[in-house]
Amino acid sequence: MYLKKLYNDLDTLVDEAMAGSRLIAQPDADKYSRVLPNSRITVRTDKYKKPKGLVKLTMGGGAGHEGPPGIFIRPGGFDAMTQGDIFTAPSAMQMFRAIQEIDDGSPIIMNVARHAGDVLNAKLCKQLCEAHGIDRVSLCIGGNDVASAPKGHEKERRAIGGALSATSIMAECGESVEEILRVADKCDSLSRSYGVGIRSAIHPISGLPIMAMPEDEIEMGIGVHGESSGNRIKLPRSRELAQMVCKILLDDMPIPSGSDIVLSLGGLGGMTWTELDILYKDIYEFLVYDCGLNIWRHRVSNSGTQELGGFILSIGHPDDEIKKWMTTGLPKGLYPD
Repeated sequence: MYLKKLYNDLDTLVDEAMAGSRLIAQPDADKYSRVLPNSRITVRTDKYKKPKGLVKLTMGGGAGHEGPPGIFIRPGGFDAMTQGDIFTAPSAMQMFRAIQEIDDGSPIIMNVARHAGDVLNAKLCKQLCEAHGIDRVSLCIGGNDVASAPKGHEKERRAIGGALSATSIMAECGESVEEILRVADKCDSLSRSYGVGIRSAIHPISGLPIMAMPEDEIEMGIGVHGESSGNRIKLPRSRELAQMVCKILLDDMPIPSGSDIVLSLGGLGGMTWTELDILYKDIYEFLVYDCGLNIWRHRVSNSGTQELGGFILSIGHPDDEIKKWMTTGLPKGLYPD
């Protein structure tokens, strides 16, 4: 199979991509984080380690998703991150090594996207921790994709996106592990996400299409890797598609007119900014003018699964507590600068 992508060696593709992303992010990458030798584990540098007693946060995920993961390892972010192979969860041993590196006796939260492999390996990692005397590890499993499980089965929904986030700053401010987990669950329960596939992508190892797609069709309710839902429709205009997706999300989580919302529109790697600009305009006009909602915060990006054409739209309905944490800065004097 001929693979028309830029690479040197498929066996070192992930490691070379990690190295390149850190070079792009310099000088901040080396200032705030370092990669453990012979691993794909990134942790904070000693200068910016969170003080003992504060809850430590770790996360992991498969490689092959656009956007450098190391940017999450910094004050106000995570303490450690583990990267697996292409579209593959890190192993339990990888996760365990990351936890060993950041363990100082403080509580630790493993943030886990609700995908079968991630959840399984995280649970195995927790067992490894307990077997080695690290009994302060909690799992924070999230997912709010309305296409993956029906209403009433929210705890079965997979993770594809999210609009609300408060846990990282809570940990920096010294909140307890119980409070952080409570607010994390609230953020997940007050968010809804939905994915749409427009154009296929090529798997960077196999060279095969991730999601075959006829020229005049799109797929509603796809996963973040392009997992098929089987729900295909003819390609509509942007305005019509924006309204369709917004209605799906609001039908699942009704939001009263006049409420503040948070929007996250993420292109899946292969969307042009012209498309995202038009789509966001159409989403904005429908939610603000037709639904009477106020966009309190928004985020638009294009980082996802290779050159997969499509997007994930997430809507969050923050309460006052979540708003407070989303507007809280780092405590003064916690770090050198």
